[in-house]
Amino acid sequence: MRLPLRSLTRETPRLQITRRGTADTDLLVVLGWGNEPTHEHVAWLLTRLLDAGYRVHAVTIPTNVWDVDDQYLAPLARYVRDWEFDVVLSHSTGGLIAEHLAARFGFRNVFLSPWWGVDADGLVNRAVLTAFERLPTARQFYDPGLDVDAIGGLKSAAEAETGPSGLSPAFLATIRDAQSRLGPFDDEDVVFYTPDDRVVDPAAIEARAPPSNRRQYDGGHEFFASPGREAVLEDVLAALDSGADAL
Repeated sequence: MRLPLRSLTRETPRLQITRRGTADTDLLVVLGWGNEPTHEHVAWLLTRLLDAGYRVHAVTIPTNVWDVDDQYLAPLARYVRDWEFDVVLSHSTGGLIAEHLAARFGFRNVFLSPWWGVDADGLVNRAVLTAFERLPTARQFYDPGLDVDAIGGLKSAAEAETGPSGLSPAFLATIRDAQSRLGPFDDEDVVFYTPDDRVVDPAAIEARAPPSNRRQYDGGHEFFASPGREAVLEDVLAALDSGADAL
């Protein structure tokens, strides 16, 4: 997308990486759009990963980029090449990023509700969506208006209200472009998702990942903010250790 000069001269969005733990096994965790390590339920997940014996590298992504390759993939690739990650855990937008990086670095993936497609039916009709993403602006003015339960039953309204201010046309356009360029699914990877997801498109997940590589759960977009999270976490840890054989 060609943006106005004032957008191109903005400060480049930068991802942040928080490293915790002293274990020998390094685990890259690419968080989703709007997630931060200090959020209550994200912190719960990261703490449980530390307890499981991982040194956790948690990636917080900027919520408004206009070039996935330059602003997500390139800086994270520079970090990844200095470490040995055998497996990567990712959530939502992080799952889109991790899938692209795996093609370059060859690590195994465990995905949590990856954003591999946009389900327009529940948010806005496809004609409006197409027109929106063609607007030459990086201003965040579209609010999808999701309720807290769509994210997870344990999520507080107060925390949800502190999230990003909305989606920009430039962000949505570059995300959709990255989704269109995904390669074949790796049969060693595992996907955890809810078929009732109202944040990402579950049909896109089911179209890419075979049933033998998918584990469904009941809850919202963030399993770690859903009431049944303990049982799901047990399977996530098994998948991190053994891949699809653990399902």
